[in-house]
Amino acid sequence: MDVFVGRAHELEALARIDRAAAAGKPAVAVLIGEPGIGKSRLLAEAGRRTALPRSFRVVGYEPAAGVPLAAASELLRALGELLSESPPGERSALERTRLFEATHRALRATGPALIVIDDLQWVDDLSLALVHFLVRAADAGGEPLALLAAARPSAREATFSSSMEHVLGRDRVVRLELSPLSSGEAMELVKALAPEVGEEEARELASKAGGSPFWLEALARGSGAEKTAAGLVTARLRGCGADAGDLVALLAVAARPLALADVARLLGWATRRSEHAARELVARGIALESGGVTRLAHDLIRAGVETGITEERRLDLHRRVGEWLAGIAGEDAQLLCEALAHAHSGGSSGLDLALRLVRSPHRTLIGDDGLAVLVTIADEAEPYDEDALVLNEEIASLAAALARHEIRRDRWLRSADRRRDAHERARALLEASRSAFALGDKEAARADLARARATASREPLLGLDLDVHEAALDLWSDGRQEVGRARAHDAVARARGLFARDDRARDTYLEALRAEHEAAYQEDDGETMLRAAEERAAIARGFNADAHLTALLESARALRRVGRLGEALERARQVRDEAKQRVLPRLELDASYWLGTFLLQSSRISEADDVVGDALELAARVGDEARARHGIERLASELDFHARDWRGGVERLRAYTRGASEHAGVELHQLAASWLVLAGGEEVTEEAVAEVEAARACSEAAACPRCAAELCLTAAEALARVGRHAEAAESLAAWKRMRPNAQPRDGYVRTRVEAHLRQPPAADLLERAAGEAEALGFGLDELVTRLDLGAALQHGDRERARETLAAVAETAAACGSETIAELAAKRLRALGVRTWKRGPAAGILTEREREVVRLIAGGASNPEIAQRLFLSRKTVERTVSNVLRKVGARNRAELAARVAELEVEGAHR
Repeated sequence: MDVFVGRAHELEALARIDRAAAAGKPAVAVLIGEPGIGKSRLLAEAGRRTALPRSFRVVGYEPAAGVPLAAASELLRALGELLSESPPGERSALERTRLFEATHRALRATGPALIVIDDLQWVDDLSLALVHFLVRAADAGGEPLALLAAARPSAREATFSSSMEHVLGRDRVVRLELSPLSSGEAMELVKALAPEVGEEEARELASKAGGSPFWLEALARGSGAEKTAAGLVTARLRGCGADAGDLVALLAVAARPLALADVARLLGWATRRSEHAARELVARGIALESGGVTRLAHDLIRAGVETGITEERRLDLHRRVGEWLAGIAGEDAQLLCEALAHAHSGGSSGLDLALRLVRSPHRTLIGDDGLAVLVTIADEAEPYDEDALVLNEEIASLAAALARHEIRRDRWLRSADRRRDAHERARALLEASRSAFALGDKEAARADLARARATASREPLLGLDLDVHEAALDLWSDGRQEVGRARAHDAVARARGLFARDDRARDTYLEALRAEHEAAYQEDDGETMLRAAEERAAIARGFNADAHLTALLESARALRRVGRLGEALERARQVRDEAKQRVLPRLELDASYWLGTFLLQSSRISEADDVVGDALELAARVGDEARARHGIERLASELDFHARDWRGGVERLRAYTRGASEHAGVELHQLAASWLVLAGGEEVTEEAVAEVEAARACSEAAACPRCAAELCLTAAEALARVGRHAEAAESLAAWKRMRPNAQPRDGYVRTRVEAHLRQPPAADLLERAAGEAEALGFGLDELVTRLDLGAALQHGDRERARETLAAVAETAAACGSETIAELAAKRLRALGVRTWKRGPAAGILTEREREVVRLIAGGASNPEIAQRLFLSRKTVERTVSNVLRKVGARNRAELAARVAELEVEGAHR
């Protein structure tokens, strides 16, 4: 129905939502009302009036409320192909975080947009989670997005509205409870729908409808006698052929729009026959047709149709729809779920579909609810049926991917009890042991492993798998680390030989290499860590993208550890860029953390600021599940320390530390101590010593030898800088005993500590340490050491001290370290040298900042820059703010006027 009357107040409220979104402040409106009150009509009218150039639909269907992404399928299709296909033979799982992030990027690329949700109360959980993610991401990035939703009064609507208020604040979320149309509006609608109706009859129809637009239309179109949805359908179908009745029943059971070609296939008709039946339904207002796709006109009509379908007919239609969906689903988890639901409703066990679903590369999208359905199907099947046994094992694999290790262990133990073959029982018990280990239950893990060994045959691959798993257990069990390390090194040698003869040993080889990498990490053996990581990356290439990129990132960390920082930085950048291109957000965060770290250590602080800023926005969208690292927030605090306010950086680090584990606390507290003594000197002695003591307490609790050794060296430097020389010397001696073979970076840090143990600090040792740091590429350490050198030289060579400190101040300012630049300036002033704020140098801006300056000089606004560079508005705002601060410009106009001075190539002059 195209006619629309009334709702002036609601339309104005929706227009305000539209304007807020266009201004980069995402906003939400939720329309609440009973069926037939006109929610969908109001959504359609608001969609016609929106100023946002693109709109997308999410539609809930009651029968599909348990099918992942059923409601969002139209949105996803409209956004196009989100992820490129994986290379042939390579594993690639479309898990929900990856899908959500890909959808956000595709939506952002379309520009300002409106998302319309109809029948929110029946939107499946995953679609609703996707919508929530998109709104939260748009808000974090300052991107233009409006969301209009319609729902019946329900707990689901209340929860959704509350969550939106939590994300956006109450001022950007509007809830509108729709009332019936007034008598005047109802009369106006009747007249518009049926101009031939007289005044008195129109008044009577308006009264009967009770202000409901749905019933006003129904009564105006019909005889005016229908009182229920079922009666309405019956009356409208009167005079239609049997085909129209069959089609309307199919549409109701399918609970989805259907293409006429699919209708013909499902009902065994010629296409012309389905077209004729559809025209009859459309002519009577029962269905709508667009682009060859037919759907029921209203959910009330679907409810009315369902009451008239016989049980026999319902089962037959569910079976037909299930078989049809199964035939077109391929590996699509959403369609397989929908097919499975119809198969169950049609009386089938669904075992074959369950197997297809659990093997889909997109299987993790079904979540815990889908996992529960699969468990039910497996439990209802014959226990010793081969398909049921396979389904249980596939469910266990899916449970592992969803981190539901208790379900994973239960399924493998069932398999171990039911499998007749000893080799298969041993395999199941090994997997049960791995599940128990993942749950942190080492006692159960060892018990399951012992049962597996007692059951296992002499097959070489299984024996090796058992040894690799036992090595992993030993590596993280008190008193068994040395045994675990020896077992891990032995397992790699055996796995390498086995893989050379049998490609099936690939997974075992990868696991053995991971165990060896962990062993080398405990031994602080950087070269073995590097070799193991690079070997893993080579074996996983073209086979498992996640494993390949994860191993490459581990190799980058090992490269840094052995003093090859430049190579480490480029490798981390490679992983970050490929993870971004493949839409692997968690891996992108991991790589961004290490790339930002390496850039900082290379003294490329402005570049690190860009990387970490982007990572913080990504973490705000997908969460920061730190894996073998600290959170991005830790790195952000270090940037605050160096690039902005050093005291603010320390406090941000302390806030992060309060939520960290004791193991993580070892590094975090020693880091705080290092920052305090560098920037605050002896004035913060008590604070710094307290941080050292806190780090020691954490170290005792964590009982990690590697962390304990690192703490000894860091504590020695912090204590030496504040004059606690005896304690510093003792800590340095302890480090030397624990680490007789120092890593390259540790070597120059030790030399710097030894320099500070002299009175006054030894300039020759500091000169040597600075040279070693420079040779290894650790530019930030070199700056810190030359800052120390300038202070040490003032006792004997004031002129050289001035030259050294002036060079430090200039280099620090150019690379973005305001803290070191200010410390150098302070020491210069103590030597009687006047200092001043330096003007911008050509090399001070990052490449992204130069791009932004070029666009500003050309007159581009922040939204236009965001669109051109595919950045969020908040990223652009942060970049503009950084540029203004760096170059000392007061505003955009002044910045544009200084383009020539900044030497930004290609900018408008």
